[in-house]
Amino acid sequence: MFLNLATSKEQVIKIMIKKILSICLLVPLSYASCMGQPEMRSKESQDSLYMINILKSRIDGVYIPKDLEEAMDRLRELTPEASLTDFSREEEREVCRKLHFGIGRWMIANWKFYEGSRLSHHLLGEGLLHPDDMAQFILRMLHRSLNGNPLDKAEVIAELQDFRRREAERLIDDQEIIKRTKKEKPPDKKGRN
Repeated sequence: MFLNLATSKEQVIKIMIKKILSICLLVPLSYASCMGQPEMRSKESQDSLYMINILKSRIDGVYIPKDLEEAMDRLRELTPEASLTDFSREEEREVCRKLHFGIGRWMIANWKFYEGSRLSHHLLGEGLLHPDDMAQFILRMLHRSLNGNPLDKAEVIAELQDFRRREAERLIDDQEIIKRTKKEKPPDKKGRN
C-alpha cells in the first residue's frame, strides 16, 4: 500500500509539472501571436498618421516616390533589364493583371497605399481611390512608357474608376434581401395618410 501511495504522488507531481510547463509555454506563445496582429486605431489616429505619412520621403526605411514619374523610375531601378524587356513585350492588361499579386502587392505594402503616403496621396488627387487601382495604374503607365506609347493617364484612370464603380454595383446587387418592409406614412394634421 505504501508503494502505491508513493507512485500516485509521483504521478500527481509529474502531471502538475506538465501542466505548469504547458501554461508557461502557452502564455508567451499566445502573447506572441497577438503581437503579429495589426494595431486597431481610431479614425482620428488614422487620419493623423495619414497626414504625417504624406509628408515623408521614407516610411519604415523604404523610399516613397513623390509622383508617377518617380515611381516608374524607381521600378526601373529595382527591376532587372531582362525582366523589364519581358514585361514590355507582353499585352498590357494581361501582364499587369498577372503582376498585380507580385510587384503590385509589393507597391501597395511598401509604398503604403492603405496607410497613406505621398505617392498614394498624389494618386488620390489624380482620382484613384483604391490601392489596387493605384498599383494597376502605375504598372500600366510603366508598360506604356517602356513601349514608347502615349500614357493617356486620363483614359486609364477613367477605365479604373469605371471598373471600381461596376464592382461596387455588383456587390450591392448580389446582396441577399433579408426582409422587405413597407414604411407607412405618418398621418398629416387632419389625420389622413
